[in-house]
Amino acid sequence: MAPIVTPLTKEKSEEKLEKLAQEVFLKSIEVLGGLKQLAEFRTLTWLASLARASFAVVLKEEYLKSDEYIAEFLGLTKNTVRNMLRADEEEAIKKVKNQEELKEENQTDLHTHIAGGIAKHAYKLIKKEKQEA
Repeated sequence: MAPIVTPLTKEKSEEKLEKLAQEVFLKSIEVLGGLKQLAEFRTLTWLASLARASFAVVLKEEYLKSDEYIAEFLGLTKNTVRNMLRADEEEAIKKVKNQEELKEENQTDLHTHIAGGIAKHAYKLIKKEKQEA
């Protein structure tokens, strides 16, 4: 007998989205060196970009949502979402490792790029950990 599958309610689906986006955000902070390391950055102003990137990655990977949907959901432009989702993980990690450059960074587009790359990397780490568990 096949198991009975009940569809997720909108509330449950939103709760699941929020939980996974939060996991990606927290893993991203870990990738960045932890909360203490973040506190040492003088001009780090892109944590909101990291939160949006976490949602964007989860919506794209888990919910297969379009860039247009994600942009509307997050209140961003479609181009910003595309930049986040196309961000190069390795380049983002390099920029994070060069902390002096990151401390001095003030360009919003680059913040999104770094946030997108870090969020994508964090999402992949979470998926890998869950597969290994």
